[in-house]
Parts: sequence; structure tokens; C-alpha cells
Amino acid sequence: MFNVVIQATTSVINFFYGLTGSYGLAIIILTIAVRILIMPLYQRQLHSMRRMQLLQPKIKELRDKYKSDMARFNQAQMDLYKEFKINPLSGCLPMLIQLPFLWAIYGSLLNFPYVGSSAFLWLANLSHPDPLFVLPVLVLVSTFWQAFSGSLGTGGATSRTQTLVMGIFIALLMGFWSTRFPAGLSIYWVVTSLFSVGQQYLTYHLQPASSEGVPLAVAAGSGSGRAKGAKAK
Repeated sequence: MFNVVIQATTSVINFFYGLTGSYGLAIIILTIAVRILIMPLYQRQLHSMRRMQLLQPKIKELRDKYKSDMARFNQAQMDLYKEFKINPLSGCLPMLIQLPFLWAIYGSLLNFPYVGSSAFLWLANLSHPDPLFVLPVLVLVSTFWQAFSGSLGTGGATSRTQTLVMGIFIALLMGFWSTRFPAGLSIYWVVTSLFSVGQQYLTYHLQPASSEGVPLAVAAGSGSGRAKGAKAK
């Protein structure tokens, strides 16, 4: 099954190469096509993360109210998440969504049957790692930027810190791996990371908070808009 996906990915790259005459451009176009394909799913996760951020004042109220009963606090918090359709694990999902596509593209580009020249910009051969280490630096920076931008949409200082620390670790890991990756794969990762940053910016900075369906009174931490089941029994 996985070989079929790799073969399909190879065919798509060759198709775009036939249109552009450049494997580098073919990989960039493929990356954009993949991101457009997963955009609805990724967007849902971003909105879930943003709703979680807006609900932090309410969660703080619940924590203060049930500070002596963590079981009731956890239940009230889950009821709040359920009311506003929030997935508590959404902070990690945006990066995980990309993994099947990364594996397929990795499998395709690792031993890609280039026809003709695979040179692109300063790169003499996209099947080899970047000898100037420009791409590894871009991979590290773009991955960290994606993590930093994503941490702005997670709820609470603790969650933001955890997301950022995980992002730093992934950025360092990807930067190191890209010194051994084929340059074509590094190009994919840089473009997809920048695409994520742009989508996060549009969601977190340009769309009004009211569009998330969280009442302003709840986001402000007032007593109104209490989740069902959050009241003490």
C-alpha cells in the first residue's frame, strides 16, 4: 500500500516537472497541492486550539472553584471542552497531520529517478544533501517559527511553554536530519512549514475572536456562559 502511495507521489512530481522543467519547482507545487488538500483538517485543529486559548479564563475560574477536588475540576473542564467542541490533544495534531505526506514524499525523493538535470538554484543535485547547509538552517528556522506561531494559539502559559519546547526539539531534530536528507525533501519541509505559519497567522491574528463561537463573557472569565455540568452538585 505504501509503495503505491510512493509511486503516485513520484508520478505527480514527474507531471509537474513536465510542466515546469524544474524538479525544484515541481516539489514546491506538490507541497502547495498537499497543503491545500489537508487545509480543512488543519484549519479545524487551529480553531480548536484557539477556542482552548479563549477559554483559559473560564478554566482558571473552574480550577479556583474546585481546587480541593481535582476530579470534579477535570470533569467540569471536559464538559467545557465538550460544549465548545474542543479536542484537548489538538496542540500536537497539526504537525502529526503532515507525517503521512512527509513519509510518502520522503520515500519518493530518497531514491527519486530524476530524468535530466535535478539542479535547482545553488543546488547541483536535489538527491543529495545541501553541501552549503543553507537548507538545514532554513528547515530549523521555519520549523521553529511554525512552533512559535502555533504556541500563540494554545491555551494557558503552561500549554504554550510545552508546545514551544516540543517545537524547539522538533526544529533541532529536523535541522539535524536535513543535513542528511536529500535537498528535495528539505525544500518540501521548508515550504510546508511556511505554509503552516501563514495559515496560523490568518487564524490567530486576522480572524476576530467572536468567530470562534466562544461568548466574550466566557472568554473574559465572567460567571456567564458556564458549561453544562460545571456547577457544583
